[in-house]
Amino acid sequence: MENNYLQENPTQKHFYPNLKESWFLVLFFMPILAVAVFLGIILKAANIDADIITLIEYVFALGFLVSTAFYLKNKIADKPFVCYKAKVSAWVYVLVVPAIIGLSGLTDIIGTMILPEISPSMKKALEEAMKSSLPAILTVVVAAPVLEEIICRGIICEGLIKNISPRAGILWAALIFAVIHLNPWQGFSAFVIGCFLGWIYWKTRSVIPCIFIHFVNNGLAVYVYYYYCEKLGYDFDATATEIYGINNFWLIVIYAAMFLVSFALLFKILKPKNGLRNC
Repeated sequence: MENNYLQENPTQKHFYPNLKESWFLVLFFMPILAVAVFLGIILKAANIDADIITLIEYVFALGFLVSTAFYLKNKIADKPFVCYKAKVSAWVYVLVVPAIIGLSGLTDIIGTMILPEISPSMKKALEEAMKSSLPAILTVVVAAPVLEEIICRGIICEGLIKNISPRAGILWAALIFAVIHLNPWQGFSAFVIGCFLGWIYWKTRSVIPCIFIHFVNNGLAVYVYYYYCEKLGYDFDATATEIYGINNFWLIVIYAAMFLVSFALLFKILKPKNGLRNC
């Protein structure tokens, strides 16, 4: 795909980050995460609640990564890269809800078919993350959508779209989004959903709809876990067929229809643009 942004801005030699710099951010995230875990050990020794520690660790790690990216961006005198002032139709916010429900449902079912059985340690970690305590909800439903979308769409996807092309930028950003989840069970759905989020970001030129989609996805996941696992007693890795009593084939049809119809309407609303608009 032709990179229209670079053609329209020939004086701008480099946008941050390019592909190499994006992967550097991923590698840089690992020692930051190690420091966050060490901080958590100290807080645990001070008898701080475990869910509060998780929230602090998460905000520290992702917040430090976002701050570093902002600093590096400013060093090369690049323009602000988190687009939030672009006007987005209210219909986009309406249509992305059934779209993300359908896409998330599809990735859950397909994931159970192609991925190995979740390990006991990862299952326990995900159960802890999905608890209905206030700090856990703040981590998953508030902090994750905001910080992950700023770094993965507002920073990485934005830079890659400008440096390479929209299609490649969206795919690479989705792959990085999957990698930073650090496990294949979340990584698979993160890649697929990340492609959709990247497309929305490119078409709207705003990170706000992406944060909203991420918020809806994670919020529904927390609610489903609370209602079906904590309240009704289903196992964490119970299949959709076991929970809803509907054959996988029909669930796939329903979820696919929800996504495809919503996506078709979004495609019509977000008409292709000749170039990328500046933030």
